[in-house]
Amino acid sequence: MAEAFYRVKEGEFVRQLETKTISKVIAQESINEPLKFVVVGINPNTKIAYAMRHGRLDELRTWRLDNLAKFLKKHAVASFETQYQR
Repeated sequence: MAEAFYRVKEGEFVRQLETKTISKVIAQESINEPLKFVVVGINPNTKIAYAMRHGRLDELRTWRLDNLAKFLKKHAVASFETQYQR
């Protein structure tokens, strides 16, 4: 489990992916929007989680799963975990 959780903009999230700071990626279904997903990257060494937020708002960015997969593939993420709300 993560010890710290940060909301970061897309540029910072991509930088974390490029530097391999994030080594685990999870697509978590949004509580408010069924079948829309929030992307969370985890650094297991420091136990820090990073969630992508909107650029101008401090709200988590949500994605359709196909669009999220395209984004992650573009940034060399080979696999990610998907979690649905119950």
